[in-house]
Amino acid sequence: MTMRRNSTKSETPQEHYERLKAEGSGQSSNFAQRQASARNNGAPKIDASTVIFNDIVPSKGYWHGRLKRGDGLRLVAATPTGVAVSFWRRDETSERFNPGDTIKVQWTSEITTGRVLLSDMGRAMVSITHDDFGRSDCLAGVSLPGPADGPDWQSGREHFLRAALKNGLTKRDVGPCISFFAPIAVAADGTLHWKDQGTDGPFTVDLRAEMDLIVALTNSAHPMSPDRDPQPLAVTQFYAPPAAEDDLARTGTVEARRAFENTDALFGDRKRLS
Repeated sequence: MTMRRNSTKSETPQEHYERLKAEGSGQSSNFAQRQASARNNGAPKIDASTVIFNDIVPSKGYWHGRLKRGDGLRLVAATPTGVAVSFWRRDETSERFNPGDTIKVQWTSEITTGRVLLSDMGRAMVSITHDDFGRSDCLAGVSLPGPADGPDWQSGREHFLRAALKNGLTKRDVGPCISFFAPIAVAADGTLHWKDQGTDGPFTVDLRAEMDLIVALTNSAHPMSPDRDPQPLAVTQFYAPPAAEDDLARTGTVEARRAFENTDALFGDRKRLS
């Protein structure tokens, strides 16, 4: 059983900060080694019998759907131009993805394999079970309407609004997002840069729903992408294998465990992890 140490009078403020950072990000455990091992593995094969559907999202198009707890969602991109995704809890749509807490609780903006996407209620919404691109963006947001990309431009913001309306939501329900296949780097002074990795696709991200979800994604280019013409995006919804007892996302860090405990309390089918 993992116990969180209380701050003591012998700790300096800096020592207290470093300890919390190590616990929250997994630096005090073998998380980094397990994450590196998982990222070196190729995308697992999806058994055809588990596929719910396959779809192709055209360039500058969008997709929305509903996932049940335990469903998987595979995204395959030919080039890294960014695919922005938003999540809402299906039975209580006021609860939605919170990128700020996702970064803060895990002490990193590198949200990739083994990391968890948190809701604004501190619950685990989604696990990233595979990410061979390895970079995503929770900071820059989604592309906005404007004339810069030509008269046929369809922005990510417009796509999210359409998807929201089709799911009984309104524009005030459309908040921050995460962009996969977006090589954003954060400099020491806090500025953001598009850092081309110079690698060839296709690239794959696998997500696992940890609660029943509404999902919307846009295949319009990330606002910082130099390539404004995304290639079609492949989307597969499938029945994902159940999480093992030592599942990296569930057990990798102290804070992630707490997020899963908060989610599991809605379903009552797991014991406490910490």
